[in-house]
Amino acid sequence: MQEAQPFDPNFYFGLVAKNLLKNLGPKALDYADQALSKMKALGDDEGFDVWLSIHEHLTAIASDSFRPEKALIH
Repeated sequence: MQEAQPFDPNFYFGLVAKNLLKNLGPKALDYADQALSKMKALGDDEGFDVWLSIHEHLTAIASDSFRPEKALIH
């Protein structure tokens, strides 16, 4: 019998972020912002944390993919 591997939610948040960007393009960040606002307004701390993680992945992926080739980061 195979041993269960530890669950890493960051892997799944990354998948969600990639799919959102693939399907929605830069608008994905707008939708993630709206989701964060909604979760905060509802007082849904767990939902807020989930969307915050997705938003972090979105911004990381977007900053890599939308950066000009010769741009330098210090």
